[in-house]
Amino acid sequence: MARITGAVRVLDPVKAIGSVAFLAPLLTVYIPLSMAIVLPVGAVLLLTCRRINGLSPFRFDWPVVVVLTGFLIVAALSVLWSHSPALSLDKLSRTTMAMIAGLVFITALKGLDGEVANRVSSCFLAGMGIALVLIIAERLAGGLMLRIEADKTQNMFINQFNRPLAILSILIWPAVVILAQQRRVWGIGAIALFVCILLAFSSGAAAAAIGAGAVVFTAVYIFPRMGAIVVGIGLAAGILLAPAIDSQMPAPKQIFESIDLPRSAYHRLLIWEFATARIDERPILGWGLNTSRAIPGGQKNLDVSEKALPLHPHNAALQWRLELGILGSLFGAALFLVSTEMARRYAAGRVARAGAVAAIVSTSAIAMLSFGAWQTWWVSSIFLIAGFTILVCRRRSPG
Repeated sequence: MARITGAVRVLDPVKAIGSVAFLAPLLTVYIPLSMAIVLPVGAVLLLTCRRINGLSPFRFDWPVVVVLTGFLIVAALSVLWSHSPALSLDKLSRTTMAMIAGLVFITALKGLDGEVANRVSSCFLAGMGIALVLIIAERLAGGLMLRIEADKTQNMFINQFNRPLAILSILIWPAVVILAQQRRVWGIGAIALFVCILLAFSSGAAAAAIGAGAVVFTAVYIFPRMGAIVVGIGLAAGILLAPAIDSQMPAPKQIFESIDLPRSAYHRLLIWEFATARIDERPILGWGLNTSRAIPGGQKNLDVSEKALPLHPHNAALQWRLELGILGSLFGAALFLVSTEMARRYAAGRVARAGAVAAIVSTSAIAMLSFGAWQTWWVSSIFLIAGFTILVCRRRSPG
């Protein structure tokens, strides 16, 4: 009996889950790749807390389960025709484990009652606040903590925060919801502070994410029902039409020369053009999971130093279609459509609904501009973001 009592005391839901909610934003600042560890640890803690403390029944949201399972089935089948089966198998196992941990994490967080959920949300908000303070301090000090690790140039310091700013540009939305539900001006102030932080860095993806999120937050707040529906349909259509949209754009060189595009953005356009051409070679089944880095011609320079496809297309919609074919695009579109519909149905009021949909749109912006679709730390980050957004925005029973 004493051992059981001790276990309950140690694994108090607020302490255990609150620690994950508090630490996740902080770890994002300095060790964003650690999200691949934070997610399974959080999932195990949540499961253990539920078992010991007898929390509410464990109920999956089956539309999400069906979409993610479909994704994994298509990914597994793609090994049969993969251009590089070894690369596909290696990524399949890690992606499967991340998705299972992610489903457990978001489902368990969804089941927290009112009092526990409120206190864990406060832990998350505290972590976000300190994370923003740390980034401001690092910028003012020129990367003091980073320089302790190694001698880094200014450009390396700025680039070091691309991942953290990308994640925080999404996590800011559940924080805004918490603050705006207290006083609207606090939510506006949080966004204004984050925009000021972005101005001191050069993360175009984070800027696009926060800009798109702000527009959508406003639209869904004004039109709570139709706004979320339109956003969901728009995101799904964009994913399905991504190859066609890219093929209709002017040549990257023309855009680069006509509007003085940054070299990095020009490289993105070259990569997307190359990926679209390779999609046309295998339009139905794709090249196989995680084969972007092995696509023929991918290591060829298309310009001075711009490789055709260094690692991945830096665009989830194109990567899904390139690697998994039509079914990859369909399940990707379904994922965003289901997510926005669940935000519309289950959010706790206008502010929560607007914040949840804004987080989805900001996630889409980062996914379409930055990271590889199957990078384990990024997949884990998405599930953590989804969990915290559900925790803050979903209707729940009073505790």
